[in-house]
This record gives sequence, structure tokens and C-alpha cells, in this order.
Amino acid sequence: MSSSNVATSFSKDSEGRLPKEYAFPFLIAAKAAVLNPPSWAGENGWWQKEGNRWLESMSLKLNIPLDSLPSNPTPLDVSHFAHAIPQPEHHATVLALLSASLLPFASSSKSDKTGSAPLNYTPATRALLWYALSLLQIPHEHLLSAEDHVSQGLYAELKNAEIKAQSEAARKEHEEGWGGKWGRLAATVGGVIIGGVAIGMTGGLAAPALLPLLPFLTAGSAPIVLGTLFGLTGGGLAGLRVNKRWAGVDVFDFVQIVGGGEGNDPGSVAQKKDAGTVEKPQAPSLVATIVIPGLLIEKETEAIDGLRACVDLFSSPRRDTFILNHSPQEMLSAGKTLHNWVMNKLLGKVKGKIKGEIIKRAALSTVYGVVALPMSIYQTTGMVVDNEWIRACDRSKKAGRLLAEVLQKKVQGERPVTLIGVSLGALVLLEALTTLAETSTPEAAPLVDCALFISLPASPSDEEWKQVRSAVARRVVNAYCTTDLILAGVGRLHEVLGGGGWSEMAGLRPLEREGVEDLDLSDVIDGHFELNPKIKEVLKAVHVSD
Repeated sequence: MSSSNVATSFSKDSEGRLPKEYAFPFLIAAKAAVLNPPSWAGENGWWQKEGNRWLESMSLKLNIPLDSLPSNPTPLDVSHFAHAIPQPEHHATVLALLSASLLPFASSSKSDKTGSAPLNYTPATRALLWYALSLLQIPHEHLLSAEDHVSQGLYAELKNAEIKAQSEAARKEHEEGWGGKWGRLAATVGGVIIGGVAIGMTGGLAAPALLPLLPFLTAGSAPIVLGTLFGLTGGGLAGLRVNKRWAGVDVFDFVQIVGGGEGNDPGSVAQKKDAGTVEKPQAPSLVATIVIPGLLIEKETEAIDGLRACVDLFSSPRRDTFILNHSPQEMLSAGKTLHNWVMNKLLGKVKGKIKGEIIKRAALSTVYGVVALPMSIYQTTGMVVDNEWIRACDRSKKAGRLLAEVLQKKVQGERPVTLIGVSLGALVLLEALTTLAETSTPEAAPLVDCALFISLPASPSDEEWKQVRSAVARRVVNAYCTTDLILAGVGRLHEVLGGGGWSEMAGLRPLEREGVEDLDLSDVIDGHFELNPKIKEVLKAVHVSD
């Protein structure tokens, strides 16, 4: 069969099956991906274990025996199959592979008793699928689009299943003599039943890519799938309530700014089409993003307001996006104190400079000039600042431990989540990931898809970076700014008052570590307090959609 005939038959395949002409090269790429981990995977102990399990499961789902594959394929070998799947069929192929990945793990071993949710999409699964597709030179945009497509289809089918079940229950009650006006017209959550027909249902057949999933999309399974895959049990992240007083954090909640589901923020783009117009709530996405802000200098909602202006970055393709709002009073108090200290004390000692211009455009020479000031200046002016900073860091670390608990309980769902920490929010992220690593076995599958550290005000040890890398399936990013006067000043203050070296701060320099992606933000921001007003440019620079 020619490739053109295969393409025609596949795109019209009403059963959503992946032709063997496409499945075979994909499985070769999948095996090569498992045997040859990417450089960004670092020293992940889980890659081989989860990869072998995933490879066996996909071979069974695609009905191609593992022993029919080459014994030791390499990425170079896979490159010869790059054109085996025609470009016009890339999207349909990725849709079919994503649906297969969502199905429960399959195993030929009777001893494999590992239970799984009816449908699941873990960070490990996404990382393996992402890498295999890249070896086949299939653009990642197809996976991002497929995730959006499938999430909307899944949610619609689940809601339809619930409506059909309610419709049938109403019909039976009518047959049993339920009478009166309620026998003729029964209201349901999803629509109105008139004569046994639910008004408001989407109707029609499911897309071919969803057909393998239909046995799991029933009224009975709906609460399980919505709770485990999308994390909507109890309102999900947006409805999370924690014992903050016990945890030592006064505020800890999630504000949803993009996406759908039940209990999302009324001000999110899921609810607003334009001014004065309310859209029907959207489906939750197969992937999620949590942004963790840090220091503030103007108001407690400063970071949230800035991130609301970035919704387009998370909307094409759409993904559920949350802001972790924690300890805003402490972040504002520390930010103002630090800002005033640098402006009035440190920069006041740098002669011949205009303070306002320096704080906006801190040249590298100015950074070295500030940290080279006499120790007596730090000792006499820095104690109050140090106390504020330590208090803010303490709250951030406590928030990080709470975040780790949220992730372990999978409140976000059985789906990949990207975590983005900005300023002290990066310290929250560091604490969360090291806590996850400390409470997991070395070969445990990661709970996080990507972790982006932006201006991290800390100097993690080699062991801590190894822990971070083990807790993340794909990207670990260290975004730094060599002209960050605030981090340099705080680092020097700690060096004077309590030891440590300012130049080792991750937010000031590249790490040059395997498995960590260094990105220089010096051309995007000129200093720490430009992070909030320029957050959109910063998120673009760290390739938040990758």
C-alpha cells in the first residue's frame, strides 16, 4: 500500500486505528527513546523503568509485538523513518498515539499488578511521547494541539454520559408513574429533558481518536475520570483549602486565570469572551501550569494583575493555568524594605550615579561596585533587611512544602503540570521539588512535567539540583540575569552577616549542569524589580509553551 493510500484510509478511519505502517516506525522511535535518554533528562533513575513499562504497553495497544522491533535502535536509525509518516497525517497520528497513551497501562505479565486510573496522562508518559515524536521529526505543535483536542472531546463525552444517565433515570421514573409536569419536563444539570431527549447535548459521534476511550466515558466513570485525570474532585486546585495556620502560611490558594473545569475563577478567560459577555465554561486541559510569584513592591495583587495580562501565552493551545497566591503581605513587606534599602543605603554610596536609573538599568560594573562596598555598610544598615528577607524566605519554604503535598495528593490531577517560580516563587519551587525527591524512591516516576526557575535567590548544592532533576520529567530551566542588583545585594548581605557567597546565586549566573537549561534574561530585564512589569516578556524568553 502506498503512503498516499495509507494517509487517505487513516484520515477516514472511523475506528480511530493507527495503521501498522505508522505504528511500527513510532514504536522503533519509542524504543530508541527509552534506550537513549535525552540530555535534558539528566540522571533520572525512573526513565528506564517507566520507559520499558510504557513501551510494552504501547506495543500491546498498537498490536505490534516487541520482539518484531530492532534490538537496539538509535536516534540515528530512527531518522531514516522520519518520512514514513506523511506530514498531512502527523496530526491524526499524534491524536491516535495520545489516545493510546491515555488508556490504562497494558502488560503481558500476569505478575504486573500495578493499578492505574481508568484514564491517566502522567508527566513520564508525556516526556517519553514527546521525545519519541521528536526523534521522528514530528513537530511538537501537533502534540500540544492534540492535547487540547482530546481534553475537550473527553470532557464533552463525559458530560454527555452524565446527561444520558439522568435522562434515562427520568424516563424510568416517568414509566413508573412519576406523572405531573415533571413527567413531561424534567430539568437536569446539563440540559432539559423533553420527551426523553436532553436539550443542550452536543450530539453526534465522537471523533475517531476518542473511540478507544469511549468504554471509560460512562456516567459511572465520569466522577473518577474527572477527579483523577483532570483533578476536579472537590473543586480541584481552585477549590483547594489547606490548614494554613498549622502550616505557618497565612495565605495559600490557587487563582485560575486560564482554562476550564468546575469551580474555576469567574474572572478567568474560561468565563469571559469579551467585556459583558459570559462564555460557557470550557473543558479542563490535559496539561496544567502553576505560576508562583515572588517579591512585590506596589500592592499585594501586583503579580496576579501582571499574569492576567499574559493569558494569551497559555491559551493557544489552551491549558489550565493557575497562580499560587501565597503570603502576599510578607512578599510586599520584604519587597518594599529591600527596594528602599538598595535605593537609599547601597546606591547612596555609589557616587556619580543616578539612583533611579541604576535601579532600572543595573550595569554589571554597578553590581560589582555595590557588593564591593565596605562590610561596615552592610553591618550597620542591613539587619532589618536581613530579618525581613529571612522571614519572607521562611514563608516561601513553608509554601513549598505545602505545594509538594498538593502535588503528592495529585490535587492537580493525573496529568502533567509545569511549575514556574519567579523571584521568591522560585524558592517555593525549589523547596517543593526537593521535598518531593526526599519523600520518593530514586526510581519513582516524577510528578512534574517542567520546572522553570526565574531569578532563583538561592545557591542550591549539587545534591539539591540532582533532587530537582529527579522530580521533573522534562525541562528544568535556570533563567538568570547577570545584572540583578537586588540578588547581588541580598547575597552580599548574607555573606557579611551569615556566610555564603553572593556570586553563587543561581539567579545571577549559568549553572552549566547536565539536565538544566540555562537561559540568560539580561537582554529582557535589567533588574529584579522588572520581573513583574515585564513578566510577559520573561515568560516568552523561557519558552513557556515548550
